[in-house]
Amino acid sequence: MNILNFLKQRKLGVLFTIAAVAIIVTAVSRLNNGEEIQVTNQPISVSLISADNYLTQNSVNLDSGIVESKTQTDLKAQMTAQIISVNAHLGDSVIAGQTIVKLQDRDIAAQLAQAQARLDELTKGARPQDIQISETAAKEAKTALINAIKDSWVKSDDAIHNHIDKFFINPQQSSAQFLIVTNINGAQITLHPNNSELAREIERKKYLTEGLLVEWQKNIEKISQNSNHTEIKSAVDLCKTNLQAIIDFANGMAPLVNSLSSDNSAYKQIIDGYKTEFSAARSTLSATLAALQGAQTAWLAATDALEYKIAGASAEQIRQAQASVDALAAAMAKTSIITPISGKISYISANTGELAAAGQLMSSIVNPNAIQVKTYVSENDLPRIAAGDTAEIDGGAFGIVTNVSPAIDSQNKKAQVIIAITQNASKPIIIGQTVSVKINIKNDTAKYLIPIQAIRFTGDGNYALSVDENQNVFYIPVETGELIGESVQIISGLLPETKILSSSRGLKEGDIVIISNSQ
Repeated sequence: MNILNFLKQRKLGVLFTIAAVAIIVTAVSRLNNGEEIQVTNQPISVSLISADNYLTQNSVNLDSGIVESKTQTDLKAQMTAQIISVNAHLGDSVIAGQTIVKLQDRDIAAQLAQAQARLDELTKGARPQDIQISETAAKEAKTALINAIKDSWVKSDDAIHNHIDKFFINPQQSSAQFLIVTNINGAQITLHPNNSELAREIERKKYLTEGLLVEWQKNIEKISQNSNHTEIKSAVDLCKTNLQAIIDFANGMAPLVNSLSSDNSAYKQIIDGYKTEFSAARSTLSATLAALQGAQTAWLAATDALEYKIAGASAEQIRQAQASVDALAAAMAKTSIITPISGKISYISANTGELAAAGQLMSSIVNPNAIQVKTYVSENDLPRIAAGDTAEIDGGAFGIVTNVSPAIDSQNKKAQVIIAITQNASKPIIIGQTVSVKINIKNDTAKYLIPIQAIRFTGDGNYALSVDENQNVFYIPVETGELIGESVQIISGLLPETKILSSSRGLKEGDIVIISNSQ
């Protein structure tokens, strides 16, 4: 395509471009010649709005208030136990401190009484007669132990020399030999052991036992009622050691005794008699050791009791006893489910004989004569509401704001407000009922809520724009508050009858405008 054809196809655009260039060249030429260029400003068309239309309401209307009791409580079982009595029913009036439900407390009561008696005994200390009783008991226990000490030697000596010696020739000599020699119908009969090696070991120990009994007797002959605690204890330890040694000797000898046998009935009868006597001796030795240990235990207990009575209780013992009483008293208190407030039973679920589980809701108490409304306000209304604002509630009731949450709930984006009902309605208000609420704002400083584009924000201040009788723009200084959505709070500077421009965009003080409409 050549240039001529291109210009022909775009003739209108080319002409417009040529005209524009000509105007610019002419203007530049006139400026170079010192001539002024007159530019004509056409007035901007604007609309006026009335501040009265943006006057904020002095109340907040809500339709989701919940009526509740100012004082209400849920009573739950604090332990698992059987219900033994229910002392109130649904709708009954109750007073603070009244037991609503009673749980089984028999076992706890017995333990508490026992613990209290123990504490009383510790704190009062021992009476002289109590010490005397303990002294007598300790003396009797000491006497019994000394008798057991001496008896342990006597029973051991009897077992060895009157029952076990029958199995030996020269039983108390170093040449003692395990061998039974007896006469039957004038004939001497000899019974030998079936294990000669074991027999030699037992024969050696038999001779050692003789020396043990001799030394043992010398030691216990020194023990008397005047012996001190250490002497008594040493004697007991010696007796237990020696008794156990003789028991071990008899136990080691038992296989030899049990191995003795004969096909002759006459011989067998004699052998069985020996065996029975030997078994009885072993039983006596074991019983003597047990009796000695029992006597020692009784003596130590009586001695400790006496020392305890004389010394009295320590601070730590009293503290532990008191802690035990306190713990049981706390457990006892949990068996009584008591209302902490006066009011009426609004819920109860308890029957005598049933098992109450720990944490189970037993009853709820409300005070129908002291009720309030719990409601929620938006984040826009929250700054305007304060404690002391009055409120109107469904049915002609009135109230006063007592509590205002300082924060917005993250879930529902609202803040909780509590309104105490100060004057009841003509019709009853029921706890749990949903009511509508009108909160009258007492200290509402946000008088107007103006569209943000109508306000000029500058470093020297903030202004609303208006026009005079000559359609000239002028500034009205205003005090602004919070930004709420696309509007701003105007706290001062406007009157209800004030007319301002709906938009300040592109305008400044002194501009001439054309009023297109007014609201």
